[in-house]
Amino acid sequence: MTVEHAAESSTTLGTLLDTLGSTVLRALALPKGRDRSAGHPLILDPDSTDPHAGDAIVLAPGRPSAELMDWAAETGAAALVVRTGAIDASAWGEAARRTGVAVLESSPDVTWGRLYTLVDAIKTMSGPVSDSDSRHSTDLFRLANDIALRTGGAVTIEDLAMRVLAYSTIPGQEVDGLRRDGILGRRVPDHPSNAEEYAAVLRSMTAVRSLPTEEDLPRLAIAVRDRGEALGTIWVLEGSTPLSADAGEVLAEAAQRAAAQLARFNLVADADRRQRSERLGWLIRGSGATASIAGHFGLEPSSPTTVIVVDRIAEHRPTRRGVSMHTAASYVGDLLRTGLSAYRIPAAAGAFDGRAMAVAGTSADTAVLQSIIATVIARANESIGSGWRAGVSATLPGLTGIPSAAAQAAQAWRVVAHMPGHGEIGLHERLGPGLLLMEIHSSLGQSELVSGEPLRTLLAHDAANGTDYVKSLSRWIGANHDVARAAELLMLHPNTLRHRLRRIAEVIDIDDADLRLVLALQLRLREIDGAAI
Repeated sequence: MTVEHAAESSTTLGTLLDTLGSTVLRALALPKGRDRSAGHPLILDPDSTDPHAGDAIVLAPGRPSAELMDWAAETGAAALVVRTGAIDASAWGEAARRTGVAVLESSPDVTWGRLYTLVDAIKTMSGPVSDSDSRHSTDLFRLANDIALRTGGAVTIEDLAMRVLAYSTIPGQEVDGLRRDGILGRRVPDHPSNAEEYAAVLRSMTAVRSLPTEEDLPRLAIAVRDRGEALGTIWVLEGSTPLSADAGEVLAEAAQRAAAQLARFNLVADADRRQRSERLGWLIRGSGATASIAGHFGLEPSSPTTVIVVDRIAEHRPTRRGVSMHTAASYVGDLLRTGLSAYRIPAAAGAFDGRAMAVAGTSADTAVLQSIIATVIARANESIGSGWRAGVSATLPGLTGIPSAAAQAAQAWRVVAHMPGHGEIGLHERLGPGLLLMEIHSSLGQSELVSGEPLRTLLAHDAANGTDYVKSLSRWIGANHDVARAAELLMLHPNTLRHRLRRIAEVIDIDDADLRLVLALQLRLREIDGAAI
């Protein structure tokens, strides 16, 4: 059973509206009421008007016509979501009554991709637990609201990877920026005190109080355990009104009620994630029946195909807040999968060999793909620390050659990760010089040629005389021998740099074209190694 199937029958339009709140989503017309079943979200593609699922929540960018309601009714969509002010409310209200399709309005502060993610997450995580004990029959969102009402504070429920699984939506709740960012990003944002606070909560068998900071309000938290094993945490935010006197006891009871749900969620999510990653691995390695495996993800044999690698630069490992690289890669792989799915791009995405990867059914240079990857990197940087980069292969004409394309994506990632000036996303087909330099770097390794002549003479001179010849030449060569530009980078007067170049010419023959070529290569390889220049 997949996570999606687990939640299929329980999510209604009312669930979406209550969970997201009126600042994100509000109803303009509910002709069949709040109990209308809510299916999976999709972002409307003007070139393809087939939702592929009953009761779909269709996100409609731009200024759509009310005639779209007739199409929505024909395809079985539950609701159309539009931007505030994008429609004629009276015309759409009449169309809603005639077709039975709900009209929802989304805040312009939430991007379509983010809204897709939020709706998809609610679909994933609001399914009821099959348990004869009525204490466990409620979903996590209802449990969060119950805790909030009994304690008097806003509530979030998280797993061990600090992903926000559910949160309370009681009107008038007092919240802070940390909670808002966590809900919108579906993960608790990075914070200097997080590691210590989470460790304290997970060590304790009872509720633990955190101290307030200048930006954030205090919290009361407890670990959720199943037979002694920690599964997640519950946090209650304390606003200007103190929490109820029995808040600790309420949390202890709630932790018992949440245990079965978190155990089920972790089991189903992990099994689903492992299965996706295993199939992704088969594609990347080229093992098994490629067409059959790709077909499972909706990838077409004759459609353009691109491989994407997203990983973290080595000096940023391990991740902050104690999140393992395996967990981080799984999280980023989920971001990739959700982002691609939001724009209806078929893809196999997940974690493979300790990094996030995707085989996507689209061309490498499309603006949508670049936007999706940029959003994934931004959210990963915000949630689990900085240092994330992406490499993108050249576009394949079909499914043949995926292992080679994966190698290209990995090569492109190495360039953007180790060579300054290439940004956060590297397209293999646009990185020719960088790829050649990385190949030379790999081939030479620790060869003494890299630090040999003429660089050795300059390094020795700087060390013996306190000069700065290596840096000066590096900036001059990097500026294509433009003295004025190089002087600006060095914060020198151009005449000072000209004088320095004449002095350098007394040490090595910088008029020799071959020497300048070799020196430029040596300096660039040192930069790749991370040597300060």
